[in-house]
Amino acid sequence: MNEMSELPELKLGAYSDFIKANLLSRPYPDSALKYVHSSIQKFQKLDDLKSIVGVLNIESRIHSQLNNYLEAEETLFRAIEIAQSEEVNSSNEEINNLLNMLADMYMRVGATEIAIQRYQQMLEIETSKERECRVRISVSNAFKAGHKLEDAKLYLDPCLDETNITLPVQIAVIKSYSDLEKNLGNYDERLFYIKKAVSLQEQTPYRDLTAYLFLAEAYYDKQEYFKSDSVLQQVGERELKRVQPFTQFHILFLKAKLLHQANKLNETLVILDQALKILERLPETPLEIDVYTLQAEIYSKLGDYKKAYDITKTSETVSDILRERVDAREEANSKVRFQMRAKNQELAEVTSELGTVKTRNAIIIILLVLLSSYILYRYRLHFLLKEERTRNKIARDLHDDLSATLSSISFFSEAAKREDSNEPSRFLQRIDESAIEAKEKINDIIWAIDPENDDWEAFLTKCKRYGAEMFESKNINYEIDIDTSTEVPQKIKARQDLWLIYKELITNLVRHSEATNAWVSFTTSKNKINLSVRDNGVGFREHSDGNGHGIPNIKKRMDNVSPKNTLDIDSEPGKGTKWELKFIF
Repeated sequence: MNEMSELPELKLGAYSDFIKANLLSRPYPDSALKYVHSSIQKFQKLDDLKSIVGVLNIESRIHSQLNNYLEAEETLFRAIEIAQSEEVNSSNEEINNLLNMLADMYMRVGATEIAIQRYQQMLEIETSKERECRVRISVSNAFKAGHKLEDAKLYLDPCLDETNITLPVQIAVIKSYSDLEKNLGNYDERLFYIKKAVSLQEQTPYRDLTAYLFLAEAYYDKQEYFKSDSVLQQVGERELKRVQPFTQFHILFLKAKLLHQANKLNETLVILDQALKILERLPETPLEIDVYTLQAEIYSKLGDYKKAYDITKTSETVSDILRERVDAREEANSKVRFQMRAKNQELAEVTSELGTVKTRNAIIIILLVLLSSYILYRYRLHFLLKEERTRNKIARDLHDDLSATLSSISFFSEAAKREDSNEPSRFLQRIDESAIEAKEKINDIIWAIDPENDDWEAFLTKCKRYGAEMFESKNINYEIDIDTSTEVPQKIKARQDLWLIYKELITNLVRHSEATNAWVSFTTSKNKINLSVRDNGVGFREHSDGNGHGIPNIKKRMDNVSPKNTLDIDSEPGKGTKWELKFIF
């Protein structure tokens, strides 16, 4: 049989085991667990996680029924984890039902502080006001069990005057609040709220006898016995038989106390016997001691001291048995509470650590984003400033290099106009020379900022060509040693200053040295450039004024390239000149 044909049978078997586990959970819990495990295995094969949550719900209830609270807790943890997973994506109501089961179990073993945490966890995700108020009642009961009555009232306050919830929930809130007022000794406030609960109860189509019981008890505590008895008279025998045994007992016991106050002792004993028969159907409870105590008191008043003594001894025996059972249960629950608290503390630490890791990762991501943004900002700002400096440099060069030249052209033009028409040639020649010089300076600036000329080879080729043209124009023999294959990283500003320095050296040599031979050398090593320019001309004294060789201008441009640069000049009149420049990038 292939896999597709087996699927319906597997699914049928899974649901069959699920139903059997649910039906047998109360009468035969051990047998029910076998069907639970079988059902889970089949649903796992079907990859039906939602159904597994339902089976785990039953399993936790069985473990709790068998007092295996740690197994029940572990099962519920597993069910909640699956329900919260993306594959199942259960509703808040379904998750809250599981959390409520977990909290109720904590309440049974006395771990009220853990139960409160679970209830508060339910409140965080609850969206329905009515379900929220139901949870608040549970939280209030947990605080009440821990004797934190004011905290219990605070949790009920938001729902106390809430009208957008059903009447049964409104009544339950008010009854819980009135019970807290009783425990605080506020009997007037208690009576006020329980009257309000009974008033709301009368608006519903059914009668909740616990509301009338609470009202009767409130009157009794205020010693308004007639009113208390009048309320109880409204409870008929048929209604009394339909309520829970626990409620039946309290109604009968209150009747007995009212009869006792009316000194109807024999009738009181009859009612007390009825109350004891109800308690026989329930687990041992301290309420038996209350009944025995009242019986002994009545028999003493009737003069039957032997009967009173026997009842007192029975009461003491029951009290000892109850005390032993309570101590044993408390000891067992204490161990369970310790393990539960340890496990919950461990889970809280893991959750806290995960939260810390998430927070730390979020902070790191934010810092990285901010740092990246800052770096990008600084990077953009750097290039904007670089562009601005380049523009300023171009403007400065245009002003410094061309302004004087263009001014001289203007001056010579005006002079030529005023000059005798027979001799304008000397001014026109100066105008021509100035125009050529201005053109060369513009070409230099354009060449320096043109991206196509960024590579080192283009720069060296231009230097080599310029030197050759200048030397040949004056018939100077020359040797130019420049290796154009060398690669040196350069910035626009450095390349432009280096070019202007080189041009200044060659121009000065050609115009002023009166040399017949010239030697030019460019050598590089790592981030260093050595420039050597030598001639056999007339030479000069370096510190003499008015020499026209532009030494300060050359030094200034070298400092612009790098303050580490050095300039050495070896020259004497009649012995030529040698320039040694070292650039460090």
